[in-house]
Amino acid sequence: MYNLALKMAISASITLIIGNVLGLDYATVGAVIAILSIQDTRRQALIVGKKRVVACLIGILISIIFYGILGQEPIIFGIFLLVLIPITYKFNMQEGMVPAVVLSTHFLVADKITINLIVNEIMIMIIGIGVAAIANVFMPSLEDKFKEDKEWIEENYRILIYKMAKSLMTYTVDIDEQKLIDDIRSKLYESKETAYKIVNNNFFRSSSYYTDYINMRINQFDTINRMRLHFHKFSIPVEQMKVMAKFTYCVSENIREMNDCKELLGELEDLRCEFKKMSLPKTREEFENRAELLQFLNDMEEFLMIKRNFSETLNK
Repeated sequence: MYNLALKMAISASITLIIGNVLGLDYATVGAVIAILSIQDTRRQALIVGKKRVVACLIGILISIIFYGILGQEPIIFGIFLLVLIPITYKFNMQEGMVPAVVLSTHFLVADKITINLIVNEIMIMIIGIGVAAIANVFMPSLEDKFKEDKEWIEENYRILIYKMAKSLMTYTVDIDEQKLIDDIRSKLYESKETAYKIVNNNFFRSSSYYTDYINMRINQFDTINRMRLHFHKFSIPVEQMKVMAKFTYCVSENIREMNDCKELLGELEDLRCEFKKMSLPKTREEFENRAELLQFLNDMEEFLMIKRNFSETLNK
């Protein structure tokens, strides 16, 4: 937010200075147009800037025709609005409506519509939108922030999965686990916003990796939340819990970007076969707990497969 405010302030100041140096009337309007033209991403800035240019040119043309033929009266300004506003909505140029209206008021209050006035308004538009376009090119690099977020997410996934392994051994849940979950959720959606900004800031190279990666981690997070629910249903320790805890700990140690999880999935399949060879449950309660543990194993498999599928897509 601070970077955006800084760019608005600098763009407005530069626009105003250029306008004053060129001796333009209403140079402050150019500064306002520059502020309105600053956007979060380069792509968004390009689209909005184009719409503003077209809308302003249409507004200037309509103003020249209406005020030149029908007169510079308040009622004519109302007619101007009745024509301009539907046009901007019809062609999806609403972003340019306000600057176009402001420029039109200059024609409304002018003593006479002259070539100099027309050039003045076009220059105000070009300088305001142009300076903002240049400022938008110098968007801060978000790749470094995304990298930091990615490392934070992976580290906290490791901590969370490790806590699950510990819970399988101790039959307890850490009191700070919910706070960790909430922190991870916030970071994931903050990073998702950063990823989409990176995509929209890159015109000439593919940057879908960032959105693909964060969506993969969000899908894993949904699976983690399902895995956590099983701990509320475990009522007695069963033999398979220690084996599952050991495997869960192994998963926590291997959460990193470059791991394709194929080896872990192989170990999981071996674990499933080992469970099948174990003696059958002797009580209903033991049966229910083993069934819950098996579902935990299935969810863990989904957690790993999400990462494996992402790795395979990345390598294509």
